[in-house]
Amino acid sequence: MKTTYISTLSLSDASRRQIQSQSSLVQRLSVELSSGRKYDVGLDLGTKTGEAVSVRAEFHFLNGIIDTNALAASRLDVSQAAMDDVLTDAQDFLATLVALRENGGSADIVKADAVGNLELLTSRLNTQLNGNFVFAGINSDQEPFADYADPASTNKIAADAAFLTEFGITQSNPAVSAITPAAMDTYLTGAFDTMFQDPAWGTTWSTASSSVMVSRISASERVSSSVSANEQAFRDLAAAYTMMSDLGNEDLDVETWKVVVNKAIEKVGSGIAGVTSQMGKLGNVQEQVKLASERLTVQTDILNRRVNDLENVNLEETSVRLNTALTQLETSYAVTARMQGLSILNYL
Repeated sequence: MKTTYISTLSLSDASRRQIQSQSSLVQRLSVELSSGRKYDVGLDLGTKTGEAVSVRAEFHFLNGIIDTNALAASRLDVSQAAMDDVLTDAQDFLATLVALRENGGSADIVKADAVGNLELLTSRLNTQLNGNFVFAGINSDQEPFADYADPASTNKIAADAAFLTEFGITQSNPAVSAITPAAMDTYLTGAFDTMFQDPAWGTTWSTASSSVMVSRISASERVSSSVSANEQAFRDLAAAYTMMSDLGNEDLDVETWKVVVNKAIEKVGSGIAGVTSQMGKLGNVQEQVKLASERLTVQTDILNRRVNDLENVNLEETSVRLNTALTQLETSYAVTARMQGLSILNYL
């Protein structure tokens, strides 16, 4: 006759295993109740684990695009604000030039405005966002626009050299009064204009890349989300401000002066049209980014609900199960304690 199944050791071991099992269940249910998520998703879902992994991966992918869209939107907002400042100054400057041409006036009147506008253009094209230069194209770690106000700047040195080569004198030499209208027109459409075209522009004025930032705004859409300082509009404005501030205009002959003013009006008008066009393009991109983010938000909400359906627990049900498990555990402890007192010695 075997006594294995009724021995004190056997009964004690069975109680111990029961307590361990119940303790493990209480721990698992406690974690689920506090986190709201299944304790072991893979074990609980079984064959649906693959769906949970796939849906969660899609959720994180789309959510990442929403985050990058927010950065792109910030870059677009900053770019628009900078170009709006440039546009406002250019429009005011054009009005001044037209009035100067119609009513006459000294070159000193407009020189200060030209200097200030060129400084503002430089400042706005060197705008930074989160440490990156927004008008530098893909060269976002490099300051894109050279400061003409710095005598040692490459664009200032190039402009001085071009004038000296063309006329044999510097801009501050009173002898500029001898420059004829024809000679000035030749210079402005020749050597001077060349400074604002490639490759001279890229070596003396700008280190920006003409390749602009491209952002993925949805799983299937990409848009150009920045403007390069190399755009023709900025070149035209830089040319106009330079010719009105640093050609020795104060000493020029009246007719030669008119040639400079007319050329500056032409350049500013072209620059205004170009900046307006760029702002319109960015406005369209801003709307695309906004709509894409709204669609992605709807998609991620749906995916998030599906993930919750798969991985989350019913808190009310879990609470009931936890209370039941605790009651069972307490009962197991009580039974085990009673069994500890069972000994034949108590009856001898």
